[in-house]
Amino acid sequence: MKLENLIILSVSAVVSALVVTPCLALELNNLSRGEAVDLAVKYFDLEKANTKFLRECDSDVDSCLFTFTARTNFDELQTKPLILYPDVYPAYRYYKAINIASKLDLVRGYFEEDQSPFRPEQPITKAEALKLILGSSGALNWKEKFELNADDQQLENQAKSMLVGMTDWWYGRYIGTAWKKGMFSQEDKVNADASISKNEFMVLMEKSKLAYGQNSQENPSGSTQFEANSSTGKTI
Repeated sequence: MKLENLIILSVSAVVSALVVTPCLALELNNLSRGEAVDLAVKYFDLEKANTKFLRECDSDVDSCLFTFTARTNFDELQTKPLILYPDVYPAYRYYKAINIASKLDLVRGYFEEDQSPFRPEQPITKAEALKLILGSSGALNWKEKFELNADDQQLENQAKSMLVGMTDWWYGRYIGTAWKKGMFSQEDKVNADASISKNEFMVLMEKSKLAYGQNSQENPSGSTQFEANSSTGKTI
């Protein structure tokens, strides 16, 4: 091969690397749903903060997960060993953290998809990240659409000026709450469906901790009434 052809190929390879590598780095920088849950469980020390609840839950898993089972289409869900999702098994690195967060009703699978997978390796969105963080800090319990009230509507109205891109019905309450506590400024524009980096996620957890404290008494699991051997399951 002629020298000039080698030079052209070399230059092309360098240009390709400069163009492609940032894109790959950006993709690799996205935080996965599984790692995000693991970070939140550790950062907010959820296992220790909810020792009593989790112990009682493990002693009567069927009752504890009564509500969870109504929100999943996973046919092979089992309690021993605990398999809540088709893609989260005991050998998976974030298995324990995802199970803890699921028992505390901080995370769920994709109900409308076949078998309601958790998709732990999928990048977590900003909306999902806020739901996880605000729930873990005790700032906000999940509400179904029919449970939303006038206060929730105010939060949603505030969020409308900040949200860009596609929106889902539950985004506003979380974005509005984050803004109310100074986690976002009023000038910020938030694409709730965009992915988030590990660094951004850590910053949001720190802001949530500063706004609400750590292991707040308002922690969803801490305020949950659950008694082993009950038939009603976990009340939200």
